[in-house]
Amino acid sequence: MDISLKQLEMFRAVVVAGSITKASRRMGLSQPSISQQLAKLEEMLGTPLLRRNRTGLISLTPAGEYWFRASETVLQQMANSVDEHRQRFIDNSVSLQIGVTPTLRGRFVAAAARIAREEPGFTKFDLFYALSSNELVEKLRLHQLNCAIVNIDSLAEDRNSFAVTELFQDHIAWVVPAGVSAAEIRAAQKQQPRSEPLPECMAHFVDVYSNPQLRTQSEEWYKHNLPTATPTFRAMTYAAATDIVSEGLATTHCPMSMVPNIPDSERVKLQFLPTEISRNVALVMPKHLLTLPSYANIYRKLVDFCRDEYRHEMKFEGIRLVS
Repeated sequence: MDISLKQLEMFRAVVVAGSITKASRRMGLSQPSISQQLAKLEEMLGTPLLRRNRTGLISLTPAGEYWFRASETVLQQMANSVDEHRQRFIDNSVSLQIGVTPTLRGRFVAAAARIAREEPGFTKFDLFYALSSNELVEKLRLHQLNCAIVNIDSLAEDRNSFAVTELFQDHIAWVVPAGVSAAEIRAAQKQQPRSEPLPECMAHFVDVYSNPQLRTQSEEWYKHNLPTATPTFRAMTYAAATDIVSEGLATTHCPMSMVPNIPDSERVKLQFLPTEISRNVALVMPKHLLTLPSYANIYRKLVDFCRDEYRHEMKFEGIRLVS
């Protein structure tokens, strides 16, 4: 059978994306082109691989499930071989394509870029932002990234494919405008009657909708701790949410991993209170890259930076707290 790597790549992209339309956008190819190659692949194999419903979403046939696993193995082996060949025999260069969520910006990005730049053979540092860890893991699967910082829960189905090192527990803070007093915060949470009304910001919160898992936990927290507050504001990122809070308009939640990256001029307008919500954050890299000394060094230095420096800057100490 004359099955091409391109056909397997298209088939895999359609399965991962969930539809030909989404795969078309991600691969930069036309829908007819992808449909034609999938039809040829099914014709050569003599059996359907995909079922398509009226909305364009797909599901796998038993043969499709088999060939999806096979395509994963073949494409991964080919990508590994090409990368290792280029590294060992062509230019011995180091090109880091790292993916992070927007909570890791200024301080973290600068350190990661410095670590990559100091490695002999460095040629390129390519930073990619995604709104969720799931998107970053998908980019790793498609070989569009060779390193990422993700919520460890997003790796449930992929841990055997990557080298994974847990970096820190990322606690989620309740962010309140700095002008709100401790007494007002306690009164709002306990729903105590007061002779004076509470600050208007305590009646509103910012709904950060880009992270479904943390969003659900955040909603439950507000229902339990501040049931009268309503999601008056919506934002895609925690950075945007804290911008709204800094104006004294509402409260919100945000990961403590973002705190080292907030400018001092903005941080003084905010106070960060602990909650019971947290997530575990990990560094991820394809296993085969760790056989190359340069990438292994970068991986180790990123782990050391996160554990020895960055993690300590995320602690609540030194940040304005309510007593």
